[in-house]
Amino acid sequence: MDFPTRQGTFSTGLPHLAFGSGKPLVYLSGFTMTHTVPPPGPQRRRAARLVAPFVAAGYEVFWTNRRPGMPVGTTMGELADEHAEALRTRFSGPVPVLGHGTGGSIALQVAVDHPEAVDRLVLASTAYALGSAGSRFHRDLLAAAERGRSGMHRAAPAITRNPVLQRLLVAPLWLAGRLDPPPPDPSDMKAMLLAEDSFDVRDRLAEVTAPTLVLCGGRDHMCPPEMFDETAAGIPGARLVRYPRRGHNILAAPEFVHDVRAFLDTP
Repeated sequence: MDFPTRQGTFSTGLPHLAFGSGKPLVYLSGFTMTHTVPPPGPQRRRAARLVAPFVAAGYEVFWTNRRPGMPVGTTMGELADEHAEALRTRFSGPVPVLGHGTGGSIALQVAVDHPEAVDRLVLASTAYALGSAGSRFHRDLLAAAERGRSGMHRAAPAITRNPVLQRLLVAPLWLAGRLDPPPPDPSDMKAMLLAEDSFDVRDRLAEVTAPTLVLCGGRDHMCPPEMFDETAAGIPGARLVRYPRRGHNILAAPEFVHDVRAFLDTP
């Protein structure tokens, strides 16, 4: 992972880390409790490991988060406007965009509202809206954050439907929440959770013009499998890849890296 890393901010206030050099690839991060880039140390090293295969393939990867100070009431359409303006200002033309989870929701909204900004679209663990388990987790997470608690253990039902595994996951998820507690001011997190809760572009999927790859885990319970199917079916020419034994976090899977690189490199 010995490649250049630079910290910056896009024109609309979106913080990013730029890894490597070469063709641009914009990665929109999944859910984060704060709208910052990973700080130096273990979190940044994890981000570097995530993007390393794409840097090795000749991409300059822009790991991107949402704007700090996002007001509660911000809509996904407004977020898409911010992101599209950032891309237009920074790059000379449309760029490939890879989004995971929450970042994928934003990426899809950008592709619908501003198709001229997106060259290729990769949606990882992302459907046209949140599933019911994802929405419940968002509500629980927000309620816990407003009490100064993590609430990450509430993710167990969204990770697996197996009641035994749910009980086994509570303790490690609770510990993870203790090690990474919510920020003193959870307003950014609240604004993003509420925006994504109202996200639904099911009736606009046909407006996506960028070549699109939809990837999901067969054990991802944030959304039911049919929502991923419907997302890929609704986008003209989109391809769906499902990894039967994977859950919500598919980013580090070797097959995920292989499939995304093959898609991005296809003429």
